[in-house]
Amino acid sequence: MRVSCFFIAVFFLAGCESLIDAKEKVPEALETHTKTALDSTFCLYEKPPENFLYNCDVNHWIGLWVNASAQPWSQRKQTLDALTNSDYDRLHAYILTLMDDTPYQDRLRAQLAFNELSPRLIPQSRKIIDVIAGAQNNQLMQFESALVVLEKENTSRGEKLITLQSEIDSLRKKLEELLQIEATLMDKNRSTQQ
Repeated sequence: MRVSCFFIAVFFLAGCESLIDAKEKVPEALETHTKTALDSTFCLYEKPPENFLYNCDVNHWIGLWVNASAQPWSQRKQTLDALTNSDYDRLHAYILTLMDDTPYQDRLRAQLAFNELSPRLIPQSRKIIDVIAGAQNNQLMQFESALVVLEKENTSRGEKLITLQSEIDSLRKKLEELLQIEATLMDKNRSTQQ
């Protein structure tokens, strides 16, 4: 009994020791990850396309996003309609469509345009954009797509219910007519027997 208690105590202390070592190593791992994930500068392209302004100006891009968030969809839509197919305008369009009130089709169109441009971006900037906006935007589009499918399914089922209800009403009328005919025949049969 004493031997088993001794072994349990040794395993317990060894477990505690390994937890302390693991706890001390976690901050180092997080610090290393943070240092490698973000450099001191943020640029979208290694070599930006011609006429691509504000390549390394994160304040400009955040400013566009903040301004877009303060605008209603109708105003952002007018801005979107005026944009071209340049890389700068594609990124601008993507930012304009990140708000929750953007219709699904416009959000999808901007996401697809951004997906074409994304492989040319620096991997670090792609990762940052995905973490800040991309993952949530894609999830929102998946939810909206699922809602559309469910809405179509509900509409289809509603139409089927209406059809079935009309068939039930028709069958009920026929049944009432048959019951009426049967009642009439039974009355005639009784009157002839008397």
